[in-house]
This record gives sequence, structure tokens and C-alpha cells, in this order.
Amino acid sequence: MPDAAARQSVLIRKEVGVTLAMANDLTLRAEPRTIHGKKVSRLRREGLVPGVVYGPVVSETISVSVNRRDFEKFFMTNGHSTVFTLTWDGGKQPVIIREVQVDPVTRAPLHIDFFAPNMRVVLRQAVPVTLHNASPDAVGVLQTSLNEVEVEALPADLPHAIEGDLSSLVNVGDALRVADLTAPANVTIVTDGEEVVASLVAEAVEEEPETAGEETAEAETATESEAPAEEAASEE
Repeated sequence: MPDAAARQSVLIRKEVGVTLAMANDLTLRAEPRTIHGKKVSRLRREGLVPGVVYGPVVSETISVSVNRRDFEKFFMTNGHSTVFTLTWDGGKQPVIIREVQVDPVTRAPLHIDFFAPNMRVVLRQAVPVTLHNASPDAVGVLQTSLNEVEVEALPADLPHAIEGDLSSLVNVGDALRVADLTAPANVTIVTDGEEVVASLVAEAVEEEPETAGEETAEAETATESEAPAEEAASEE
């Protein structure tokens, strides 16, 4: 009969296998990259985005490039908190998208950092908050104060987003706080629970512009007040 240490070793191997399988369900294709520095502008003209793969499980930084359109679709769907497998000729690695540099004008991606985490070590990561179930009886305007929260979880357990239920926000002053968010299993929200995610605020009241009639009346009043003074001056 295997001892406790042997059973634990088997359990760890099984857990790692399940984790890697989950990451492998979602993949993005990359190509090895040998072009660096200012020359990467040529890659961008060809519809490619340069990137790097790095992390505690990668012995050295790996330079890659990905198809821009494929990446934009992938990133829009999966965001930056989803573990997936990045594949390229000669290698593959479970990663998350740690950072995307974008053009300040066109917002096109310029460079991507793919972070390769240790799949058995808890990771702290920012995760978007998605709001839903707004009450039809809500009074006021919904003001969003927080778009994402920090969580801790094993990489394979990182959620694509944390959902926020707005159904309890009905009157001006009602607020949804971080503590009201529900984290998935095996995920811990580490952002301060008192921080406001969204709240109902009073609608701004716009001042009505002066009408043409009011302006005409004011002009006539001013003209009448000036007439006696002009008459007196002419009599002198």
C-alpha cells in the first residue's frame, strides 16, 4: 500500500494534469520571432503584433508574434484574466495576457506580454467586473466607480470576470460594494470590500437657456429707460 507521501505525489500530478488540460482547451497560435527593435514596425505592417513570453516557468524570454486580427478577436472574448495555451513552432505554454500596449490614436495593439505562471502557485490578478440585473424601478443615474477587482486564485481557477448584481440599487445613494460581489469557487477577492463598484446618483439638472422672447423684452426695457435721457439732452 503506498505511503502518504506517495499518495500526495500522485494527487499533485493529477491536479497538474487537470490544470494543464483546462488551459489547453483554449489556444492562440503564435510564431517564433527573430526581428527585434525598430524593425518590428515591418511586422505590424504585415498584420502581426510582436510579443514576448516570460514567467517563472520559462527559462528565458521567448520572442513571438501573433496575427493582429486573431488576437483582437481573442482578447475581446477572453480578456486578460483567462489562462490559455499559446502555441508556436517548437513549443507551447499556458499563459495569461499580462499587458497589451496600444497605439494612443488608433488603439491598435503594438506589443503583447504573455505571462507564463506556475500553475500550482496562487496568482494575484486583476479581473473585470461585469454589472447586470439593473432594477427597472431604479431612480437616478448609474455611476460606475470600479471596473475591475484584484483576486487571488490558482491560474486555472481565474475567472474571466466577476459579476455584480445591481437589482438592490433602487434609490439615489444606493451602492454596490466589493463586499457584495460573489466570487467563484476557489477565488478570493482581495480588493477592499468597502470600495464602491457602482452607485445611483441624482440626475444633473440643466439650466434652461434664455428664450428669444425674454431677450427681446429685456432689450425693449433698456431702450425705454434710455429714451427720457435722450429727450432731456435734446431739450438742453
